[in-house]
Amino acid sequence: MVFLRSYIICCSLRKLKKTSNKIIRSDDMQLINRKWAVLFLVFTLLFTIITASACAPQRRPAPTPPAPAPAPAPAPQTPPQRADENAKADMLAKKIADMQNINSATVVISGNQAWVGVDLHANVKGQLSNQMKNDITNVVKNEVPNIQTVYVTADADTVTRLRDIARDIAAGRPVSGFINELTEIGRRITPSAK
Repeated sequence: MVFLRSYIICCSLRKLKKTSNKIIRSDDMQLINRKWAVLFLVFTLLFTIITASACAPQRRPAPTPPAPAPAPAPAPQTPPQRADENAKADMLAKKIADMQNINSATVVISGNQAWVGVDLHANVKGQLSNQMKNDITNVVKNEVPNIQTVYVTADADTVTRLRDIARDIAAGRPVSGFINELTEIGRRITPSAK
């Protein structure tokens, strides 16, 4: 009987050992299966992220549109006051050119000042007389009363420069671009009347 008992105990222990091995084995299997499942999910997620980002089109900055062509600059328009001064200067030049012993005249007006360049007839000897300067000054002041200072010259170089300035002003350039030069011309010429 002892033998039988020990045999039963031994068999029971074996059975217990086998079932405990099975339990351990099934726990191990579950743990291993969980590890593989987690690894599979991680690698699947990484693969999905990498694949999705690799397949997405690259974001490049949009090409800049070409700059619109600049509008053509409008033709310079003469302000009404400047046009009025140009008309007065032309009218004065004609009146002065009609005077005795004068071939032609050029007049530049800026504000209350006038610069007059005259080309004398060949028969006039010497320089511009004081009487001629006073006559020219009177014509200018009678026709344009707001003129306070009149500079009169018969010097060929100065007259040529005044013609160039008058032509540029008539073409639309502002008188302000010539103020320094006109001031210098005025310094060289003694004004006829102030």
